[in-house]
Amino acid sequence: MTFFYFMMKKYKNGDGAKRDLACDMYDDKEQFPRNGLSNLQFWHKGIREYLENQGACDDCLDVFEKCWKEYIKCLKKSSSVNL
Repeated sequence: MTFFYFMMKKYKNGDGAKRDLACDMYDDKEQFPRNGLSNLQFWHKGIREYLENQGACDDCLDVFEKCWKEYIKCLKKSSSVNL
């Protein structure tokens, strides 16, 4: 599961800051990076840099970090991905 899919599934129809991030990602769905399941540190850095280059504010980046941690926990729980 990609981070993009995780965010759409978990937060796109919710509320609050995590929903805001998910909706921004959806609005940018053609360009938003889609990670693989290997080298997640590389993907974390790449997605964060993408958000920064798009002008994301500090609060948005904080929400991204929280969501990324949840994403990693979800991957660890649901698969045998070597994290």
